[in-house]
Amino acid sequence: MILQTINDKDITGVEGKVSYANGVEMAFHHIPEGKHEDRINALTLQINTAREIEKNLSLQRARLLEYIVEEKKLSVIQCANIMKVSRQRVYKIIESNKDKQEEE
Repeated sequence: MILQTINDKDITGVEGKVSYANGVEMAFHHIPEGKHEDRINALTLQINTAREIEKNLSLQRARLLEYIVEEKKLSVIQCANIMKVSRQRVYKIIESNKDKQEEE
């Protein structure tokens, strides 16, 4: 478990120290009265941003895998070993990407 104490108003939105365990805020008593809605909105925005980034990275990885396999830069098994997944998963990622490209 990683414990952190952050004293940065730009990050936490509050004056003073805020404790985190594994990147998750541990207590909420420090949030000023009337700021709970702002806190929920800020966290929701962060979650949505992270999901969009994850989606874009997944698409980039799928396109890279497709290129690598089609151009015989690496085998499907080598890609699977690098990613620590099954070769069926690599095939599924590539096929899913091809389906998305056809839809566009």
